[in-house]
Amino acid sequence: MTNLISVIVPVYNAEKYLERCVNSICNQTYKNLEIILVNDGSSDNSKSLCESLSKKDSRIIHIDQENGGSSIARNTGLENASGDIISFIDSDDYIEAIMLEKMLQLMLDNNLEVVEIERNAESNTKVFDNSFTIEDPITATERIIKANAFQVWKRIYRRHVVEEMRFIPKIIHQDVFFTIDVINKVSSIGYLNSPFYIYNRESIGIIRSKYSEMKRDIAIRATEYMKANIPKSEKLKKVMDNYIVGYYTDHYFLLSRNVVFDKERKFRKKLKRDIRKSSNFSEIRLRTFLVLFMPTKVMELISSSYQLVKSK
Repeated sequence: MTNLISVIVPVYNAEKYLERCVNSICNQTYKNLEIILVNDGSSDNSKSLCESLSKKDSRIIHIDQENGGSSIARNTGLENASGDIISFIDSDDYIEAIMLEKMLQLMLDNNLEVVEIERNAESNTKVFDNSFTIEDPITATERIIKANAFQVWKRIYRRHVVEEMRFIPKIIHQDVFFTIDVINKVSSIGYLNSPFYIYNRESIGIIRSKYSEMKRDIAIRATEYMKANIPKSEKLKKVMDNYIVGYYTDHYFLLSRNVVFDKERKFRKKLKRDIRKSSNFSEIRLRTFLVLFMPTKVMELISSSYQLVKSK
């Protein structure tokens, strides 16, 4: 295998984890790599770390830019990548030494455009059987939606699939839009059920930060994009309906205890309307039942009380 893999790493205030991340890439069993570190205006020691790491390994390219967010950093990486294969790694995570070699081998052996692996599990409930399957877009989309597995770092991509694509600047859930667009460009996806990507649950990023207007707006925008752009199929319609019911129920509760972001209740009205359209009332759960049938003021009290109990 002689294919060059461009590994794009957006870096922002990652000094605590950056060296671990980069070392895990440099120490891959597959050596033909181009490692692009995009320092996104970090205010900590990340810039000097990028500089020192690039001096230690000639495969590392260090790019500095003003802070614009991870979307813009990833776009910068794409614009500067020269590899046949593209990979994304987040700077606070790291990867198993065999990951890129194994993924590339599966890609080449099966003439695939995209290959996906798993991340380490949060608990022991997830079963990794190391099986490999080739999925059509409908099967892949069903699995990705059910597992909420939109993260772009789970996959490697042939260059021609993503070289003209760009991440949407200054939004969270950018991976949802990107992954749906990728699915619509390929005829199949290879899926390896092995946990080669080690996801860092210590760092607190924007996804896990406090609720906000941006979280509210992008949750709706991303969900509507999914619904409009996933492959057309009755099976996926049911999967999408279930996703909307569960996800919008969660956001209804969040808005009910963060009423400052929905003072006029228009967002909760929309969520309730969409939940009702997507619900199968023979399978409805208690939380969704409360959203649909309890008065808004009562839901605010229930949500606030739940939060108080949870925080004790």
